[in-house]
Amino acid sequence: MNRPTKAQQKAVVEQWRRAAPALAEARRKELARWQYDWTTVDALLEMGDRCGETRPTSGLIEMQRLFMKAALR
Repeated sequence: MNRPTKAQQKAVVEQWRRAAPALAEARRKELARWQYDWTTVDALLEMGDRCGETRPTSGLIEMQRLFMKAALR
């Protein structure tokens, strides 16, 4: 897979910069229409309580390791 050129990278950044307000507005409208369903939330929390496992760490160190590995490429 080829890396994008600087011009292509700038074009993508500019595209996201222009799209950000429209995406934020769409998100705002979607959240305004959303109905909170307590029964679904309770069921999901109960499922997590029954089936979830306690993790020894938060995973932040592993995430930082992967970021550093990606940055060296």
